Formats: sequence, structure tokens, C-alpha cells
Amino acid sequence: VYGAPLGYPHSPSTALLCCFEAGPAMKFVSVLGGAEPASFSEAVLNGWAPDGGMYWPAAVEPVSPRTLSAWESLSYPRLCEEVLKRFIAADDPDVTPLDLAGIVSAAFSSFGDAEVVSLRPLSDELHVAELWHGPTLAFKDLGMSVLGRTLSHLLRRRRQRLTLLVGTSGDTGSSAMEAVRGLEGIEILVLYPLQGCSSISPVQELQMTSVARAASNVHLIGVEGSSDDLDVPLERAFRDAAFKRAHRLGSVNSVNVVRLLVQVVHYFYAYLRLPEGDLRPPEGSSERRARVAVPCGAGGHLAAGLLAQQMGLPITLLAATNANDALHRLLATGELRAHGTVSQTASPSMDIQVPYNVWRLLFVASGGDAAAVRGWQADFGAGGLTLPPRVREWLRVRVASAAVDDALTLRTMLETHQRCGYLLDPHTAVGVAAAQIAAEEESCAARVPTLCLGCAHPIKFLPTVAAAFGCSAPRALALASGPAGHRCVEASSSIESARTARAIAAAHT
Repeated sequence: VYGAPLGYPHSPSTALLCCFEAGPAMKFVSVLGGAEPASFSEAVLNGWAPDGGMYWPAAVEPVSPRTLSAWESLSYPRLCEEVLKRFIAADDPDVTPLDLAGIVSAAFSSFGDAEVVSLRPLSDELHVAELWHGPTLAFKDLGMSVLGRTLSHLLRRRRQRLTLLVGTSGDTGSSAMEAVRGLEGIEILVLYPLQGCSSISPVQELQMTSVARAASNVHLIGVEGSSDDLDVPLERAFRDAAFKRAHRLGSVNSVNVVRLLVQVVHYFYAYLRLPEGDLRPPEGSSERRARVAVPCGAGGHLAAGLLAQQMGLPITLLAATNANDALHRLLATGELRAHGTVSQTASPSMDIQVPYNVWRLLFVASGGDAAAVRGWQADFGAGGLTLPPRVREWLRVRVASAAVDDALTLRTMLETHQRCGYLLDPHTAVGVAAAQIAAEEESCAARVPTLCLGCAHPIKFLPTVAAAFGCSAPRALALASGPAGHRCVEASSSIESARTARAIAAAHT
């Protein structure tokens, strides 16, 4: 594990405020600095800024202690409304408070858990925030469901159409397709790495192919290459302003600001549901604090964690990667090298060596220095970048990191189930393993409660469950089929049962 202890070099009340000069209220700026500030609606529809950069809020207003206390009693959908409102102008004609309430209410109506997000204790000091209760059993359903309905609302209001281009390493594609299937004014084209070129699971692939066959506005292309390979033509298309404008292209990857903002909600909601006795204030402070372990692929959740910090949430972050550890190496050494080979791992949705949200991280860490970000991006394109000491230090006190190999991932899945009867998916297991490593390296007095963001339900990764437990496919299915009565899990369980039965029958013919 790399990173500073959980204390800050100065008061958290000042350290977590907006780290760069505020721009126009309720606007979003490009991290590359070459585009005009955009309203919430413009940023949502654009996806990428016209200069090819990602958007970041121009100003971040810290949440007052009084507001944070008031948020403790809110449901996840209501908290989602309150967080999003802070980034939408009060007089925005495209998205009124009533519009937003309707969008959020509809977004979570198909989730399998009434609470939308649940907290599960693994020990007194470690909890998993289950973010996977949506239709495709992945955390991306939360942001994607809100984004799909926001896009549909804006397109109807403006009488426009949009074509969404999406690259996926596993979960993003199925979640995006599910979120926009049948929605008026939206076509979606998803590129995904074929089995054999990646570790994408059969359930992940089936979730995409079945929706593509059923919905006329959904299109799917399998690519012979890694997720990083398929990102190259997608980024080229979005950077060509004329092409993007002519074909009305939009994005629903974590690039889109709605995905970013909804992911901020996870942090506040999970933090506010930690048992109050677990949140110990640091010596000399009355502020309750926690650490959040973040399984990382493209870095979207990590960027949202930095935004939550800027809003005043007293957390530190632990970036957890698998063997594709470019983000860990950047945080540990200050260096990011281009053209790293993508390794196929047990946590396929994290098999990314070019975490594109890194430009958001560096924009914030540099104090909003878009020129510096452009320079680092150019250096990276030429072979690699090296961060200056002041930027490394800014990141060091806010974000620790760890890389977890497949052997430890599988062992964490097995040992967690043996210890407390809870089955982790392999991505969440990476985060739990990193959290346990961090706890072992700290003194008992320095430990704080840790939240791990729960990425997906394990039924999506039955071959990995079987490998972790050394068991058969039917036994893996039985282990992963709970909880009873969860309609989204039961739907996937039925599909897997049929697929497993066909595979067993084929093996005996």
C-alpha cells in the first residue's frame, strides 16, 4: 500500500475545500481548458467537451455540517436529488426541481432492493456498500439509470436525437444498454472485447447480446482487442468536433458528468449510514472520518471520491487496482507510462491500463491548471508523464493505493465467505483485500472505519467463484444465487441455471 496515514498535514475543514479558483456558478469546465464553460444540460448532452477534454464543476460549494446532518435521514433517491441540485442552476429551464424528482424516481424503480444501496458489515471496521442492486447487478446501473432518463428528458425538451458511443470492459455496456433501451431519441452503439481477447464473463456478454436482440435502438459490436484498444477509435471520434457534431454523438461512460455526480452520492450515502460509534474523530478534532476503498478501472469512482472530498466529506481514498496497475503506479511513483500491456485478470471490468479519468484527477490535484493537464497529456502520448512534487504531495495526503493480484483476489473471496458467510464478486474483493492490507500496516490507534464500494453481484462471475472455492459450476451457482426474493438476482440465476444445464448436457453427449 502506498500513501500517507489518514491524518492531513493541515485542517480537513480547509484541506477538503475546492482546490482551485471557482468559475461561473453552476457551470462545468473542460479539464483541457479549450472549451467554453457549459451548463449542466450542455455538459450532459456533450459528454466530452468540444476540445476533447472531460468536464469538471467550475465551482464546488462545501456541504455545511448542518446540511450533512439533515442528509442522514434521506433515502438514496432523495439524497441523489439533493446532490444533483447543487450542480444545476436554480433557473435552468431544461431541468427543473420537479423534472429532477421525476427522473430520479423513475431511474431506481426497477432496482431489486427497496433501499437501492445497502451497507453490509464484514467486521467492526470494514463495511461493503452494495451498489449492485440494479437490473444488470453492477454499480454502474445507479449512474446509468439516472443518465439515461436525463438524456431522454433533455432530448424530448429540445426535440433532438443523440447517438451514444460506448466502449466497455464488461459492465458499462450492459448497464448502458439497459438504461436506454426503448428510450425515445436515443440510439446506442456499444463496443466490447470478445471472449478470448479479454476476461469478460459469459453473463456479462449475454446481458449485452440479449438486449441488443430485443431493442431496436441498441447495437453491439464485438472487438478483437482489449478495452484499451477499442477506446482509441472512440476517443478519436469524440475529439473530431465536426464529426461529433454531424453525427450527434454523446457518451455515457464515466466521462459523462451525470455518472460522476451520481457516484458522488455513493460516498455520502454510505458514509452517513456507518454506525455512529464507528466514526472516531482524529485527535484534536470533532470531525468523524472514514476511509473508502475504491476498486479502480477507468478511475471514475476515484474522481467522484475527490469531488466528495471537495464537497467536505471527511474521507480519505484507497485506490485498489488489479494487475493492471497503471493508476496505482501513478499514485505510488508519480509516473504514468503509455502503451502498457493489458493483462487478463479475475476482475475483468478493471482490466484497463489507460484510466482516462486520470485527467480529472490531475486537473484537481494541480489546482485546476488546464495547461498543465494538456502538457501531461502530450507527454503521455509521447511515452509517459512524470508529476511534479507538489502534485504528488497533494494526491499523497488524499489518496493511498494498492495493487492486488489474482491469487489474493480469489483468497479474499474464499476467506471472507468462510469468516462471515458473505460472497464478494472479484472486483469488490480487490477493494476488500486492499483495505485489509492497509489496516495491517496501521497501528490499532490509527485505524478508522473503512467502506469498500461493492461493484457487482458475484453471480455475474461464476467461473471466478468456482476457481476461488475449487468447486463445480452448479455449486458456484448455488453459492452466488442469494439473496432470495431479489428480482434482479433471480433473473440472472435463471439464465445461469439454464446455461449451466446446457453445458453439462453438452459435456455428456
